[in-house]
Amino acid sequence: METIKSFKSLVAFEKVAKHKSYSLAAKELSVSKAHISKLVQDLEDQLGQRLFNRSTRVVQLTETGAKFYEACSKSFDGIIQAQDEILNKSVDPSGKLKISVAGVFGEEYITPFVLEYVKKYPKVQIELVFEEKIVDLFKESYDFAIRVGHLKDSALIAKKIANRKEFICASPNYLSEHGTPKKPEDLKQHNCLTLKDTWSFLINRKKQNIIVKGNYKSNNGRTLLKAALNDLGICCLPREYVQSYLDRGELVSILESYLPEEIPIWIISPSKKNISINAKTFIEELGRINFY
Repeated sequence: METIKSFKSLVAFEKVAKHKSYSLAAKELSVSKAHISKLVQDLEDQLGQRLFNRSTRVVQLTETGAKFYEACSKSFDGIIQAQDEILNKSVDPSGKLKISVAGVFGEEYITPFVLEYVKKYPKVQIELVFEEKIVDLFKESYDFAIRVGHLKDSALIAKKIANRKEFICASPNYLSEHGTPKKPEDLKQHNCLTLKDTWSFLINRKKQNIIVKGNYKSNNGRTLLKAALNDLGICCLPREYVQSYLDRGELVSILESYLPEEIPIWIISPSKKNISINAKTFIEELGRINFY
């Protein structure tokens, strides 16, 4: 069975049947009346059936035309509904979002936001993946990733959502017993709780690394935090670990005038073109959050 060759002919037919007028159909589609007439004639020729009874004043559907219009209307309603969803005209976000996050910022800030987002939009299904590696958003089908630092991939769309700041801090008891460092070099005389053996500072507006040492080292920030809270020494950790303890006075920030510049935190996506309504809403709501 031969299929209808031109979707344009179906559209023209549907508009003429809807308005009972070639002129109004032409006006809606921004084409000439003659063009509409030709499209309808082509459709009738292909079907081998007359779809309209025409007179100088009235355009009426034939019996065959009326049945065909009823079938077309149902199909067009489905097409329009699908188009509206694709063009983000649907009211509620729905569908899947896959997001790559890492570290304590993801745990302390992104996770609570995601939980509230899912409560607000229960039709959205979110997969929150924690991993330290830099994922390929295109190959691994991620909608978003949260990344810290300067971005190199210009093909990605990025929006800054926060800044990463590190603090040098210790408990009041430790500083009372061992004294408070006044400049970065003073750290060499203190027990430093380290992720790495060098800490970076701005000294005379230049970035300099200071070698530190101590009797407790770990690649886990939370264990270093606990060591500092237990008066063991001085730690260097991001804001996400220490801010609440600084606010309560359980830790004291030191050497703040020497701290390096804050590092941007981004939400990135493969493209801003043809973005789904749930992805668009996610970015918009995340952008309203003041994380600190």
